[in-house]
Amino acid sequence: MLPLLVLACGPKDENGDGIADGIRDPDSVSVVAPANPKGTVSGQVLDTAMQPLAGVSVRLTIGSDTAEGKYVVQTDALGNFMFKGVPAGSTVLVTISKEGYATLRASATVPANAGNIPINDANASLGLVMLAKTQSKVSFTLLTDKGQPAVGAQAFLEAYPAGLISAAGTTVQATSTVTAVPAVADAMGVVTFNNMPSPSELTRIGTLPQSSTTTAYYRLWVDPVDVNGDGVIDSGGYASPIDASVLLKSGSQIVTLNPAKNSGGSTAFTLLATNVPSLQLTPTSPPEAKKPMRNLLRPGDPIYLGFSQPVVRDSLIAILTGEQGQAAIELTVTPNETGDAYTLTPAMTNVLEGQEYNLILRATSAYSGAVQTWKGYFVSGDVKTPRPLQLENVTFKDGTTGTPNVLDAGECVILTFNQAVTSTAFQLDALLLNGTDTKPYKALPASYPSAVSACFGSEAVKIPIDTSFQATPRFYFTYGLASDTTLPPINPNSTTARIRVDFSKFQQADFSQYYETAWGAPVPSTTVLERTITPPVR
Repeated sequence: MLPLLVLACGPKDENGDGIADGIRDPDSVSVVAPANPKGTVSGQVLDTAMQPLAGVSVRLTIGSDTAEGKYVVQTDALGNFMFKGVPAGSTVLVTISKEGYATLRASATVPANAGNIPINDANASLGLVMLAKTQSKVSFTLLTDKGQPAVGAQAFLEAYPAGLISAAGTTVQATSTVTAVPAVADAMGVVTFNNMPSPSELTRIGTLPQSSTTTAYYRLWVDPVDVNGDGVIDSGGYASPIDASVLLKSGSQIVTLNPAKNSGGSTAFTLLATNVPSLQLTPTSPPEAKKPMRNLLRPGDPIYLGFSQPVVRDSLIAILTGEQGQAAIELTVTPNETGDAYTLTPAMTNVLEGQEYNLILRATSAYSGAVQTWKGYFVSGDVKTPRPLQLENVTFKDGTTGTPNVLDAGECVILTFNQAVTSTAFQLDALLLNGTDTKPYKALPASYPSAVSACFGSEAVKIPIDTSFQATPRFYFTYGLASDTTLPPINPNSTTARIRVDFSKFQQADFSQYYETAWGAPVPSTTVLERTITPPVR
């Protein structure tokens, strides 16, 4: 038998692509991806007349990478630029600048893959980049609200947009702006900014194709100005955009600064702020606003006054006096540089804790000439160190009949506490201790000036203070009736007689009836105060 020889032949792969020739549907295909894919960033730079700009510096920044010259190129004669070897997936900042033109900044991301497959040589194109020419002067005439040139006003100008970017067929405005060097208004109020886009340049670049509207504008800021150098602000500032197309049509623009006024926002001449709130009381203010504790002024602190408008130099009159309104207390008046804030410093030796002091003000507005007056009061005291109520003095007033320096029936006994007291309708008990307790008398408040002439004579203030604040350290009661012969006369020079002020009956009263100290604390119902009667002072 002869052996049978069989020759077997496999499929051919003559092109070496790993797939058998003639087979179009392999079971699997392996793709080799680039290890470090790179891409490009490109664009073309033009002026606003659509002419190429050569020699434009284009800088690429990847993250914080600013390697010397690594990503800096110049545009060619056609305004084209391209960066190669940019890491795929990078978000880059492109800075485009040329002397005499605005600087533009734009961001782009270099594609890193197509679908799920990493790719090389992907391109991020900025498309057409248009730069605004900055070779013109832009001027404005600045006037104060009174129409005079705003001489010396410092102004700042910004132009928007600095350019245009047309990427992938979509036109978008650049985010960059042109900011001018600050300028100062001359004797005619004219302020001029150099190296800015002209109105026509800005209007052209800010008007979108097929559109009649523009988004191009100058933004002008002007600081408040003191025209005559007296320290008083003559006009407020200015902050507003100015349409470039409007300036293009008009050729010039007068800018009127805002009227000067303080943060209260009112054009009226008012007292905006003070640490003596009673100066700002109105007829509709609640009664609580008049309380001493709302008007405490810490010993050593000055009085602060903030006006809505500057005050004419030397026009502020400030008079400080005690509760009696008899004599002025020394007061140092100090204005700030702009004339709209003052400090008033009382002489320390003349101000006592717990006592009421009245303040009268008169001032003239430097803007309108309006004259305003204010009246208020404060109590000297530190809210952190309240003082307890004490009976400081007890005396009496001699009547027209009877023995001098002797307390006779029908005469008034006067009690003085160590601080202003806010009383209520609930009357205070005062007992005269002269050997044995007697029935209590009802002590009543006696603010200055008192209308009780039998006890205080014809009291009158010499300084026209506001007498409606209703807190006082002075109280009084009448020692019986003049016709009462059962009441013994009391001579304090030969007899020790004491007055006891008793708050114990307040235990039966509602809490709202409690008296208050100057610090706003209720006088405890356990309070009992005594003081020896002294002869009246002539």
